[in-house]
Amino acid sequence: MNLPPTDEQGRFLPELRTASIFSRYFAKAADITLGGFLIVVLTLAVLPYPWAALIGASWFMLTDWLGSPGKWLLRIRAVTLEGKPLGPVGSFKRNLVLALPTVSHALLVGGWIGLQGDGRKWDAGIVLCVGIVIVLGEFIGMVMQPESRRWGDVFARSCVVDR
Repeated sequence: MNLPPTDEQGRFLPELRTASIFSRYFAKAADITLGGFLIVVLTLAVLPYPWAALIGASWFMLTDWLGSPGKWLLRIRAVTLEGKPLGPVGSFKRNLVLALPTVSHALLVGGWIGLQGDGRKWDAGIVLCVGIVIVLGEFIGMVMQPESRRWGDVFARSCVVDR
């Protein structure tokens, strides 16, 4: 007789079913759209661009802990490999890979790092290319990894499951 897996105290762990790549993709698209909208509203209403982008990126980094609207709509959630809710550190680690190009772009456009004048176009182009490679790598990783885990999931020791 096969019993379900248990934790250190002998309690049965819930049966977790890996979320589909389709639902993960559309949940992330909804989160990025909402995050972009947040950046635009903050920029137009209150803050200069680099600060608004950094606030939007911070929200993006913590969505798995605070609650992702896209994941909520598609009834999925990010959890640790043990099935526990993802905390702030896990959420930060999980989204760090995708947030690096966003934060770098905000710093470049704001003029805080990089070359001045026309050189800034080259910096932004390099950041864009690196961002595209990262996103493609994340997608390929999702397709190739067991349980559809992307690089951020491997780094954070997490997975995305159906609710």
